[in-house]
Amino acid sequence: MVARTGDAGQSWDVWKGGDTMNWKRWIWIGVLAVWLSFTVTAPEAWAQEYRFTLDRNISRVIVNRDGSADIEYWLTFTCAPGAHPIDIVDVGMPNRTYDLNSAQAWFSAGSGGGQEVPLDDILKSEVVSVGIEVHLGPHTIQPGSQGTLHVRVNVREMVYPDSQDENYASVEFAPTFYDNKYVQGQTYMEIGFYFPVGVSSEETRYHETEFHEVDSIDDRIVFIYKYPEIRGSETRQHGISFPRSYVDQVYKAPVTVGGSGSGGSAIAGLFSNLPACGCFGAVGLFIVGSVVLSTTQAKKRKMAYLPPALSVEGVGIKRGLTAVEAAILLELPLNRALTMILFGILKKKGVVVLEDDPLRLEPVVPKPEANWRAYENGFLESILKNGRLSEEELQKCVVELVKSVNGKLKGFSRKETVAYYQDIVKRAWDQVAAETTPEIKSKYFDQGLEWMMMDEKFEERTTQTFGSGPVFMPPWWAYYRPWRPGVQSSRVGGGRATSTSSSGGGVGRQVTLPTLPGAAFASTVVTGMERTAGGIVGRLENFTGGVTNRTNPIPKSTSSRSSSFKSGGCACACACACAGCACACAGGGR
Repeated sequence: MVARTGDAGQSWDVWKGGDTMNWKRWIWIGVLAVWLSFTVTAPEAWAQEYRFTLDRNISRVIVNRDGSADIEYWLTFTCAPGAHPIDIVDVGMPNRTYDLNSAQAWFSAGSGGGQEVPLDDILKSEVVSVGIEVHLGPHTIQPGSQGTLHVRVNVREMVYPDSQDENYASVEFAPTFYDNKYVQGQTYMEIGFYFPVGVSSEETRYHETEFHEVDSIDDRIVFIYKYPEIRGSETRQHGISFPRSYVDQVYKAPVTVGGSGSGGSAIAGLFSNLPACGCFGAVGLFIVGSVVLSTTQAKKRKMAYLPPALSVEGVGIKRGLTAVEAAILLELPLNRALTMILFGILKKKGVVVLEDDPLRLEPVVPKPEANWRAYENGFLESILKNGRLSEEELQKCVVELVKSVNGKLKGFSRKETVAYYQDIVKRAWDQVAAETTPEIKSKYFDQGLEWMMMDEKFEERTTQTFGSGPVFMPPWWAYYRPWRPGVQSSRVGGGRATSTSSSGGGVGRQVTLPTLPGAAFASTVVTGMERTAGGIVGRLENFTGGVTNRTNPIPKSTSSRSSSFKSGGCACACACACAGCACACAGGGR
């Protein structure tokens, strides 16, 4: 008993410090055991983090009459080898008014396009503050595999007042994105804004950045933005505006914290960051370059008078266009297209060129019988009493011509049709160049003149083609150059030019058609063409801009930020333009 008591006392003394080295050894053994346990299990835990590439991030914003919008996503993921399988996908929503009950989801293997399987386990996200989570269940994307999630959700409050125009409403949207600790690699991002049904192209507006493509789907105009390579942790915010009359409800503008300001405030934010950036020169060059680029793009856009082709074109070639209509298809400068119209009328002996510098014309009375095109009649009607051309009437003529051509192209491949008519131009030149007999060579040139005028190197090729040998002047040449030596003409009847018979007899003009040396003919044609094209309208850019405003109007840009919610849980803005600045927006998501 004593011995037992003594043993107990000895044991107690040991743990009180009687044998210090002994108890320290036990502590270190315990620590070592814990550490060994952690190091054994840690690699397995690390390997089970979510890691993936977001191969595609395609979104659609379909604006509804009630002021809501259907948000639709196609998200293609590839799960990284050795990573945690993708069993849950978080999708950020634009704001908290999303209707969870409206949420639908489908899954398809690979990059999409295959059979979609519906998913029904959709909950409020535990990770993204404003968003949903979709459980893939048996369709979990395993490491090394790829799958596409298709999601559609209605968001009630998406249409807000436009801050620039009280008669307009606006919608802004930024697609969902993912934290860079999970996502890696590059993403193809595409955003489509579907205007309400009935909005015309003249009524559409975009916010700040012009769309990359425009389409028409289900009677809706669609602005499309495409970013082939951005990081999956990035997003892009864009917006549209349209007349308020196309929606029944416009919601009160929300107050956002940390969002970017509009217009001047955004610029002020940029300059406020300059001291921290330490890169005044770089930003200055950036701003100057942006202004120059913007001006150049604006001028180029004003010259784009033909509405763009739809992203889903028809098939086959639209044959049967005239040379003038083909010139519109190729979007040649309008002064050249109008010059082609004038020469077509000259060939029909319907007008006389009184002077070419400045350009003065006189219609032939009575109007010769011919197969007159609508654009030729419109051109003749634009000639004023003083012989000058009314640019206002010419614009009306060209607007109708552009609309007619655009209508004829529907259902056909624009790309194939352009190539077809470019080949006609080439063959017309080849035919003239290959002929050695002067009479036939002149005949071919006369027949194919309007087509060859479409060639941007018309003047150069004319000089090369007619370098030597005589050229027989076409019958209509007297109407183009009545004041030139070798051409006699007399006009009767109230100061108006009168038509003459094909034989040259009868009342009116007696014509002696000359021949000219090839070089002289080429010089006359080239000089005359340049003067005519230069004098047919005053300022080409202004004239074309007036046409473009009616045939392919430039959507008005507005800096409205009324609905600047960003999906993915981000509410910060970066105004710094320097590479050395650290501006970051972190979004959630698994």
